[in-house]
Amino acid sequence: MADLTKVTTLANGDVFDPQVVSDMINAKVEKKAVMTGYIKVDSTLQGQPGSTVTVPKWGYIGVADDYEEGVAIDTTKMAFTTSQYGIKKIGKGVSITDEAQLSGYGNPMGTATNQIAMSISEKLDNDRVDVCYESKNVCDKSDSVIKYASIVDGVDVFNEEEDSKKVILIHSKQKTDLRKDPDFLSADKFQEGVMVSGSIGRIAGCDVVVSNKVKLAEGVYHNPIIKLNNDNETEDDMPAITYFLKRGNLVEHKRNPGVSDDIICTAHGMAALTNEAKVVILKTAAAPTV
Repeated sequence: MADLTKVTTLANGDVFDPQVVSDMINAKVEKKAVMTGYIKVDSTLQGQPGSTVTVPKWGYIGVADDYEEGVAIDTTKMAFTTSQYGIKKIGKGVSITDEAQLSGYGNPMGTATNQIAMSISEKLDNDRVDVCYESKNVCDKSDSVIKYASIVDGVDVFNEEEDSKKVILIHSKQKTDLRKDPDFLSADKFQEGVMVSGSIGRIAGCDVVVSNKVKLAEGVYHNPIIKLNNDNETEDDMPAITYFLKRGNLVEHKRNPGVSDDIICTAHGMAALTNEAKVVILKTAAAPTV
């Protein structure tokens, strides 16, 4: 029987294993993507033909009317608008030379997988935050920095009869102002699992998540407030944001003989604002620089 210690084998770790790298990247992307816990991922497109998705947005039929006994009830036509979203391919690749792999200095393979995961997750987050700004529900409180009162006004745009779970995205430069607000409750005051993942605290019924993807334009921050759960009356309504997954992260390997290994990661999908009524953009002023 051959001495396997003298044979180049996958088991000995001598050969690049794309499945191992793929699992590593997928796990890292899931962990690093800020918006992962606040959106719905729809995988029904996987294996299906087509490169665009048409998303219907239904209008409200209005309040019910009074009717006398025996009077037929008029019907109301349900109206909706549609938005089309095209499937996009995102990707990133790195090349690791043979010398880098042989030296092992600085864990080149681990660094490569980490860098690719960071790149893919940042792109996913960018797209998912960007669609929030398609919402026309705006609360302009740009005359002052972010605070309890302005967030309350933003939340009230939802016009809820019962409070629902929400998250507000703030820029890292807004943390100081919010933490100094007496109505801000830091995450350490809550039991584990009560707040959304990555939240630094809660204020005005919103879990606060920090993301530097929050837009800043002309000294005004545009803070998305996202309603997470469905209304009790309409449990089957659409989520605020849906990521339509055509194909998940695919890691491919190309060997350049005597030179290097190329690692390429691609994914196909797109983010969509599927329920505009669940996203409000709160405008708040940037703190003056000292």
